[in-house]
Amino acid sequence: MAAVLTPHQVVFVDTAVAAVVRSVPLPGDALAAFAAPDGRIVVPLGGSAGTAVVSVSGAVERWPGRVFPLFFREADRMYVVLPHRLATLSYPERILLERIPLAGVEGARRAACSNDGRLVAVVPDPGGRELVLVPALEEGVPFRVELGGEPGLVELAPDGMYTIVAVDSRSLELVIPGQKRSVRGAVTFAGTVRALAAGKDARDVLVGLAGPVGGEVVGVRVQAGKREPLRIVFRAALAAGVTAVASVGEEIAALSGDDLVMLSGNGRHALRRVSVAGACGLAMVPNDVRTTVPQWSDAAAP
Repeated sequence: MAAVLTPHQVVFVDTAVAAVVRSVPLPGDALAAFAAPDGRIVVPLGGSAGTAVVSVSGAVERWPGRVFPLFFREADRMYVVLPHRLATLSYPERILLERIPLAGVEGARRAACSNDGRLVAVVPDPGGRELVLVPALEEGVPFRVELGGEPGLVELAPDGMYTIVAVDSRSLELVIPGQKRSVRGAVTFAGTVRALAAGKDARDVLVGLAGPVGGEVVGVRVQAGKREPLRIVFRAALAAGVTAVASVGEEIAALSGDDLVMLSGNGRHALRRVSVAGACGLAMVPNDVRTTVPQWSDAAAP
């Protein structure tokens, strides 16, 4: 199941048959979409509208304040970058559990975490040519990595063994834990990098590009320590710029213009597509829905 975000609603799509299951209106302007472990979609809203938490059933819960969560394999918690600190909050109660100081980081333009929760990567705001890596599980000391350009999107390996950063919107740089400088100039694209996501294999990264005409999904193999640390393994041309991409089992989901396109795992074939007017974001509802909220609780996720 995919959750396609539009400016004013979340559209749930059954990717197996490329059919819209339900459209859920939002109580404000959507900024992003994040898939929670319990199958709900967390949508921070513009202005003072707070955060909407949307269920496939159509139920909508509203939280005060905007939350941009970083979920990982622990179903009962999430990371949130706050001014000058990384907070670990309980999910869904949002109780502060831990905090790690982030000196000089007033906020995050982008952030991501590894699936095991070990490492969090923060593109700091105010910006510069650097990335902040936080050993979150160990509550370790954050350290800064020098980059070759202005960082944008960021994606971590599931086990935190490497970080990929889109730099100057055109190239990818590789960051290895413990190194103070990124591996630069590994891959450069003609189009603009609009999306990054981990691939099915822990060594693969999916890249969504937007060009002057059309877009592409590019598969990149990470080979840290080799002469060619980032190697392009496939390219899939699409009719419109790609703004979101995700690995879905043996397939790939890509948001190309208003179309959600399902591609074969090697990117060679477009298998199915469905149009969602105004599509601007994508989150994949997890197949293994997990929650620590008792089913008899009033707070149980629908």
